[in-house]
Amino acid sequence: MSDQDQPKPPQPPAPPPAPAPAAPAAAKEKAPDPLAAEVSSPALERLRAVHGAALVEVRFWAGLPLVEVGREQLVPVMTFLRDDPSCRFDHLSTCFATDVPERAEAPLEMTYCLFSWPTRQLLAVKVRTTAETPIPTVSAIWPSADWNEREAFDMVGIRFQGHPNLTRILLPDDWTGHPLRRDYPLEGKPGDHKVYR
Repeated sequence: MSDQDQPKPPQPPAPPPAPAPAAPAAAKEKAPDPLAAEVSSPALERLRAVHGAALVEVRFWAGLPLVEVGREQLVPVMTFLRDDPSCRFDHLSTCFATDVPERAEAPLEMTYCLFSWPTRQLLAVKVRTTAETPIPTVSAIWPSADWNEREAFDMVGIRFQGHPNLTRILLPDDWTGHPLRRDYPLEGKPGDHKVYR
């Protein structure tokens, strides 16, 4: 019997074809951020009803309503929040300045954090500006804003129209620049490291 007549051994079965590459998964729908969830705020609803046109933006963060208003509306809105019976924000817990340079049209921002002892409500009010454009002081509404606004002027360069004593509060009077601006060098500028006695 020749080799040609010998039966051929069975061939192993061909491997199954590789699965076709999966189509790109559709972008998952972004889940809402629980920290940004809207919360009930009688003071905010009252503010919307009376000064709705003054509100540039309303959002929420960790249960805190954040309201942005224009510079021209700041004093009327703040006076209303202090005096209205539904709001009664009798305590300015803090206010602080922020520099957001990527927002070229209004890179400086002032945030006022309000608390009402009678109603136990919280609210934050923001206003945007530039280094050249002052915003009104709220020190006549809440005297505790006086030194906080001076600090914002000293460290970030926000100017406050009508402030009773807008001078530096942390840095010496001959300091140049505002160290909490994002463009201020981390190591300081020449002459920054002085010894004052």
